Amino acid sequence: MIRAVLFLVALCLLLAGCPDEGPLCSEGQSRCGGTCVDLSSTSSDCGACGVACAATEACVEGACRCRSGAMVCGGQCVVTASDPAHCGGCAGAGGTACAAGQVCERGQCKAACTLASSERCDRSCVDLSTDAFNCGACGNVCADSRSCRGGICTYDVVATCFNTGQVVGLQAGPDVKGPSVAVGTSPQTVARLQDELLVLDASMRLLQARLSDYGELPERNTTGLVPNHLLVRDPYVFILNSTSNTLQVLRRDEEPAPGPGPRFPDGITLTNVGSVNFGANTNPYGFTLEGADAYVTLLGNLQTAPSAGGKVVRVSVATPSAPAITDTFELPTGEALKPFEGHTTAPAPAGIASRGGRVYAALGNLDPGDFSVGGPGFLARINPVTRAVDLLELGEGCLNPFWVAPVGERLLVSCSGAAAYDRDFNLIDVRGTGLVLLDAGDQVVASLALRCAEGTSCALPSAGRFSLVGNRAYVGDNNAGRVFVLEVVGDSLVERRGLGPGAEPPILACPRSNGPSLVGDVVAIP
Repeated sequence: MIRAVLFLVALCLLLAGCPDEGPLCSEGQSRCGGTCVDLSSTSSDCGACGVACAATEACVEGACRCRSGAMVCGGQCVVTASDPAHCGGCAGAGGTACAAGQVCERGQCKAACTLASSERCDRSCVDLSTDAFNCGACGNVCADSRSCRGGICTYDVVATCFNTGQVVGLQAGPDVKGPSVAVGTSPQTVARLQDELLVLDASMRLLQARLSDYGELPERNTTGLVPNHLLVRDPYVFILNSTSNTLQVLRRDEEPAPGPGPRFPDGITLTNVGSVNFGANTNPYGFTLEGADAYVTLLGNLQTAPSAGGKVVRVSVATPSAPAITDTFELPTGEALKPFEGHTTAPAPAGIASRGGRVYAALGNLDPGDFSVGGPGFLARINPVTRAVDLLELGEGCLNPFWVAPVGERLLVSCSGAAAYDRDFNLIDVRGTGLVLLDAGDQVVASLALRCAEGTSCALPSAGRFSLVGNRAYVGDNNAGRVFVLEVVGDSLVERRGLGPGAEPPILACPRSNGPSLVGDVVAIP
């Protein structure tokens, strides 16, 4: 018997058909040795295993290119703001090779570093809190396309890939995608707490990952059913659980470790300290924190109890461990929603934001009979002082408003559209999806439709959650794993990465070979 086993082992080693052991890689990743990597965006394995980019390069679509802040001089990517050999530009082509003993500070040769924010690293003067090539300490280069924020390497924007169980970082401005990293099973949204990335997963878990590389940490917490939204006000973490109908509050009780290393090497211990229940079938969906209050949208259960929703609730979080409902704002119903012919409608608020003392809820206008779009898109505008509620119509190009956020004095709204699906939940038609811009007086001043360019075919878009970095909006796609990039320029919307003419292609953040790919959320990291 033993001889037979040894024979089988030897035969397996000789035959190419025997499977070798190794990690099972998720969508968009490949095996390099014993690890899974994203060859499209990993600077240590760019385009193929073992192909490494230089420290001043990033891997973009499988090829090494100069990172933001670097340019080609003499066949190499150099940082002309601080490189003494190419200070202010390529030496001999607008730049200067600093003399021996001089340093380069903001593109100028000097005898010494002069700015209060500057630290001398060899012959370069840099700001350790923002310099991606010297982040937190001289020579600490942020990997891939990460930025340096407060001396910590991180991405500017994080997208969650709900269907593929990954998170993806993006560098704002250049709009460069980082490598996808497997975290959880169905990540819905994320938030930053200290030097950790909190990941809210549909598996009823709040996970933690290192902000520097998204490596998953052992600390985790249990949430309610269908956790949907997450906000942090350190040391408190607020979680909205849609099917449990609760706002859950956790607290960080431990202090960060001293020194330049990780503040919480094994993750942050979070303790449940409070919750508030909104009642059966209320299905809370989105919330915003404004001073001592949280404003929560109640979407309602359109199938069984639509009247339980259609509201915005004010919750006092003045004492976060004892949140309490202090007011409920009923949203307009019936004819006020201007139902389309043959439809009845119910207000279904989703995203919510505050600006200038008012609260604004993106108001889906849905037919509870078949969950189709039953009327035009609105914002519900609430005055918390007078309790007045009125509707702002968003125009015929906006159906099923979904998310809203302020852009300075303006408001930006995403419209997910009227969608039709086949029996396998593949999107086969969508109307009225895009974004709408309102001015300081709450008047619609611009709209931008997301659709395939005329004469072309593409995966149908559906605008979802979004986040802003300055005037640049990063919009998640509910269907095909893309992130669209738009810029607010005055009273207009300009498509930078999208489907329209003149725009660069959207960022494919969450590729999936079969079936739809939902970008659960797109979150700017402070």
